[in-house]
Amino acid sequence: MTAQEVIAGKDAGLRAALVSCGEALALEPAIAALGEELLEENPFFSAPALLPALEAYGDDKTRLACVWLGARLIALWPVEKRRFYARLPYRYWATWTHPHCYYGAPLIARGFEEEAFKELFALLGDGEEARCFVRLGRIERDGPVYKAALAAAKAKKRLAYEAGAISRAALQGGASVETTLAVHVRKKKRKELQRLRNRLNELGDIAVREATPTDDIAAWTEEFLILEDKGWKGKKGTSLKSSERDADWFRNTLRRAHEADALHFMRLDIDFRPIAMLATLMEGGVGYSLKICHDPAFDRFSPGVMIEIEAMRSLLAREGFRFADSCAAPDHSMINGLWRARRVVTGLNVSGRGLGSKAGLALAKALEGARDRFPKE
Repeated sequence: MTAQEVIAGKDAGLRAALVSCGEALALEPAIAALGEELLEENPFFSAPALLPALEAYGDDKTRLACVWLGARLIALWPVEKRRFYARLPYRYWATWTHPHCYYGAPLIARGFEEEAFKELFALLGDGEEARCFVRLGRIERDGPVYKAALAAAKAKKRLAYEAGAISRAALQGGASVETTLAVHVRKKKRKELQRLRNRLNELGDIAVREATPTDDIAAWTEEFLILEDKGWKGKKGTSLKSSERDADWFRNTLRRAHEADALHFMRLDIDFRPIAMLATLMEGGVGYSLKICHDPAFDRFSPGVMIEIEAMRSLLAREGFRFADSCAAPDHSMINGLWRARRVVTGLNVSGRGLGSKAGLALAKALEGARDRFPKE
């Protein structure tokens, strides 16, 4: 069954199917419709970010696990087949991500989570391979997708357990800008940043800008690529500009997100030249930090911290803002010193209904437990 046939509503009813990267573009209208009422927002898997990512990083192992109710798409989960888990030769389906994707919650239509996960687990975990299981990666432990997936697994007596949790900085909405800054940024730090800002003002005209619908987003994107390449990533050959594929992915993602009003893009300028820039993907009232960069020539002024604080001000002032995920490493000292809330992102392993799958996953769980109790020196 092709993606076009599914959209046309043939074989109406509840059904699941795996769709290849090559057919993903045909799903764009259905993905856009799904995004209008989600159980949990994930801008990395919305159409503006997902389609450029599949084009840049998807391969013949990448699939979109889709669940349809009649002609309506009610679930979308990018997945890939893997061959080893916990050093065991298990073939399993896991959330597909790419090097710049920091959250992995599937897109599930609100109110259809039971039907969606029932079909997804049956499609991916109850195949011909007796020991196959599925892994939802990079989902929030306290989030609605995690809770719905766990409930669906228990309802069908599947074995399920959590593995791979990390905690990273987050920004919670609901309070005023100044109240939040007072809590998150110590008074001494605020005074020091104001002193640095005053010194920076002596070098030229300082301005904070946020991209608007009429801004030339292509020009902003090229300035970001050049600015990031000036820093340590450029020296190590890991900047976006160092790779044609990465740079094209970034251009396409920001262009599409900007067109969909799903991009929060800020810059700190001196004499109309950026010294720090920050791009965040938005979906509904939530944001996920995508990329940040600054000019190393201005390191002594802490431009990265300045742009983060300006982004805090902007996000907290947005109507309907709920939270932002830093998408940073757990030990990221800069953002941890600014964003005091924490978000636990983890994985959920779910077995098939067969005894072989349950036994295999139980063994994997035991091995992971032993590894955590007796880590290598």
